[in-house]
Amino acid sequence: MATLLHLDSSPRVGSVSRQISGEFAEAWRKANPDGSYIYRDLAAGPVPHVDHAQIEVMHRLEKEGVRDLAAARDAATTPEEQASWAITWPLIEELLAADTILLGVPMYNFSVPSTFKAWFDRVLIAPLIADPATGEGPLSGKKVVVASARGGAYGPGTPRHDSDHQEPYLRAALGMVGLATDLTFLHAELTKSAHVPRLAQFQEVAAASYQKALEGARTQGAS
Repeated sequence: MATLLHLDSSPRVGSVSRQISGEFAEAWRKANPDGSYIYRDLAAGPVPHVDHAQIEVMHRLEKEGVRDLAAARDAATTPEEQASWAITWPLIEELLAADTILLGVPMYNFSVPSTFKAWFDRVLIAPLIADPATGEGPLSGKKVVVASARGGAYGPGTPRHDSDHQEPYLRAALGMVGLATDLTFLHAELTKSAHVPRLAQFQEVAAASYQKALEGARTQGAS
């Protein structure tokens, strides 16, 4: 059975990234009426940041070279570690179960929201890291779509292209766990043109970018 894991990280209800990810999710659910849909709102229900207890578990997995997920599931030993691991492991199980991963990730200050980073820091454990020799790992083969909103323009050829630490970060981070092979970005740019006077001249460009992202979401979701 096909499974979609859908994460949103914008704190703003009705945000552009939520609209794009919602369009994808709707198309996917129509195309997969018998599929399983898992949703997490990382803004409404933020994942706690990695703590000392989880770091202790992760260091132990790395030191002992643990690659087996079954062994990693039971790696926490102290009550503090077990409490922290009980937050982390359901997130990992959701990732493992999904065939398609949909990430609603706006650009915040040239990068990603801290809510998304907190989630990713939780799930990036040693057994999920792709083998450097083969590039393969437990998450390989999954489709990943990033629904993105950016206040300005950061595409190739734009003055702020070098300030884009959102897409490059996500490509590198997701690549660590074998999720960059089938990775699509749906960017809606210049979203601030709707309320920032100096960007008002770009409203038509913003509208076109938004429509292109929505169309991409519908196409990708239905495929």
